[in-house]
Amino acid sequence: MKRVISPILQALLFLPFVGSGTFGQAVKPPKITGTYSNMAYIQEAGDVIGYEIKIVFTGGRFQGALQIAEGIPGDLILVDIEAKGSSITFVIPDSNPYAGRFSGAVENGWLRGKFSFKSGGEETVALRRGKSYWD
Repeated sequence: MKRVISPILQALLFLPFVGSGTFGQAVKPPKITGTYSNMAYIQEAGDVIGYEIKIVFTGGRFQGALQIAEGIPGDLILVDIEAKGSSITFVIPDSNPYAGRFSGAVENGWLRGKFSFKSGGEETVALRRGKSYWD
């Protein structure tokens, strides 16, 4: 006697595989969006120092609003972000006093990387994902 599996039973057997990444479904990329900051107020000096970037997805690409503070907070810098997995890079335009490049990666709630400024300086940073300094 030949056993026939009903269509309902077939569907129930198939359900555990739906949405599990099998059968050619796209793998969700790492989440790089959010606000990353190490900006802080130094009471003794009355200064704000550090770096902060808010990364957003604009439908077809990532962009960031970057702020650098060296005593006083600087103007926001809009940057286009190139993302490959958890790695990101962006260029700070030549028209900005901080012109240069950033390369780094997002991992476990941190954006770690290095700014290389056209003026010749470099700065290694660890920026934690969370609220903005301004929140």
